[in-house]
Amino acid sequence: MRELYLDMTTGISGDITLAALISLGADSEKLSDILSKMIGKPVKLKLETLWRNAVACSRLIIECDIEGEPFRHLEDIKKMIYSAKCDNSVKDMAVNIFEIIAEAESKVHGISIEEVHFHEIGAVDTIIDVFGVCWALNELHIERVTSNIPVTGYGFINAAHGIMPVPAPATLKILENVPLTRVDVEGEMITPTGAAILKGLVSEYTNSFSGKVIMDSFSTGQKEFKDMANFMRAVILESAYNDSIINITTNIDDMTGELFGYLYEKLMEKGAKDVIFIPAFGKKNRPLYVVNIMAYEEDKDEIIHTLFQYSSTIGMRVEKVNRVTAERDFIEREVMGEKIRLKRIRYEEIERFSPEWEDCKKAAEKLNMTPYEIMNKVMQ
Repeated sequence: MRELYLDMTTGISGDITLAALISLGADSEKLSDILSKMIGKPVKLKLETLWRNAVACSRLIIECDIEGEPFRHLEDIKKMIYSAKCDNSVKDMAVNIFEIIAEAESKVHGISIEEVHFHEIGAVDTIIDVFGVCWALNELHIERVTSNIPVTGYGFINAAHGIMPVPAPATLKILENVPLTRVDVEGEMITPTGAAILKGLVSEYTNSFSGKVIMDSFSTGQKEFKDMANFMRAVILESAYNDSIINITTNIDDMTGELFGYLYEKLMEKGAKDVIFIPAFGKKNRPLYVVNIMAYEEDKDEIIHTLFQYSSTIGMRVEKVNRVTAERDFIEREVMGEKIRLKRIRYEEIERFSPEWEDCKKAAEKLNMTPYEIMNKVMQ
């Protein structure tokens, strides 16, 4: 899996993110051409090098005549984006980010989303940043975006509606349910556009990453902070971690086999991906079962409720773990006129095959053979 990890030192903005992706290899000329046709006026993107704490960083320069640009409603921007010549997935990502911004602004100002029309969402550079980031992710074949826990500063900024606290009201509204750390640095670190990019694209916030580092880049903006270097590091990883999963474990020493069987059924009904009962010895040399459950984050609460409801447990351990999985697909082979599916399992240079049992069993019954004989033939 190709993963992008955003390692933010001092927050995030749209232009810093796009600069990072162009530095990683996204074609700025190709993107400039698409943007020019989409916006209806010439756009040229280029990078310049600035040094932050002796680190060479890329800064995005946008050359586009924005004189006389109107305020735009969300629907105007959506029409513009959907007119672009690119994959529909790129358009959908970009529209989703603008909807996140518009929804936050509507809540902050107490108006409907349709009424939202203001400089930030209508500015050409914001459209370029958001669409450009989504297009570049697709261009770089990024399948997953993760980041460290974002940080925000303190103080006040002069916004279109007057003096506002940091983080700006719309920014904080966007970042609801996102882990956030406030640091002792004065100034705006996360812009509304940057916040919406995080909310719309990042699938996990973690201060660690794992995988083979393919390339990395450093990007920056115009702003400088007194005590911290204003740059973001973007890292492309080839990662074996397809997703994260919740591991729930509890020890039970006072239930019958029938009750364990019923518990298994209920846990699977509630979305458990795997349930394992492991015999062991516990306190006072009592035999017990270690109940181990694997589930996705969205099913965690129901799984926990089910454990308390249908077992005798009085507590459990819950942890989030990375799951390493191989790529899997199916191919077909024919054995004496019967089609047998084989599961193909691939991890890096490793490849192996596993015949589907039900297909082998069905073919064996038709051909008056044993499933073992069918499995041997299909693997030859």
